[in-house]
Amino acid sequence: MKDKKMLRVLIFSALTAAVMLLLGGCGGVGPEERAYPLTVFIDAVPEGYQVIYDMADLAEMTGQSKDSGTGENEGSTGIVYTAESLEEIRNLYDRGSQYELDIGHVKALVLGTALVSGEEKLGQVMDWLEKDTSLGRNALVFQAEQPSAIMEQRAVLGDSVGVFLNGIYENRENKERRPVTLDDVFYCWYNDRELPEIPVIRPSEKGIELER
Repeated sequence: MKDKKMLRVLIFSALTAAVMLLLGGCGGVGPEERAYPLTVFIDAVPEGYQVIYDMADLAEMTGQSKDSGTGENEGSTGIVYTAESLEEIRNLYDRGSQYELDIGHVKALVLGTALVSGEEKLGQVMDWLEKDTSLGRNALVFQAEQPSAIMEQRAVLGDSVGVFLNGIYENRENKERRPVTLDDVFYCWYNDRELPEIPVIRPSEKGIELER
């Protein structure tokens, strides 16, 4: 009887350990193993699409250096990918970075003029964004003639482009000019197949200016 009781205890302990191991392997990616874009730039280019991830600089926060993978602009917080399809861009990131992409903290999306003016590619981008449920619908949306030129102003801003753009509205005295969110964009696109009036931004000597 004593032996049977001991056997049950051992089996229970083994099952508990197995469950804990499985749980640890599912979603067990720590914050230091993730990359956090605060701004995502998307544009249509002759090759297909260009996506720029403006990453949060976690190196200073964690005291560790961060390799940006095979994208361009290595050694900075911006990673540029150009490919024929959006799926290929994501595959390029996954193959070239040791960090899991976590877009749950995106503050702003910047769409290029070339993308906004092309219905087919714009539709592909809208569907791509809508399928990603981790992307916050309250992220602000902007338009720029050249998104890459906006990203280049990050050094002037001294902060993420997305954080700076949110600050424009938070510190604005004229509250009549409300921001446009990703939720606003989805509502107009999937109901009327058009975009709302998206604020236009451009680079300036001080960093970034809001045109509208």
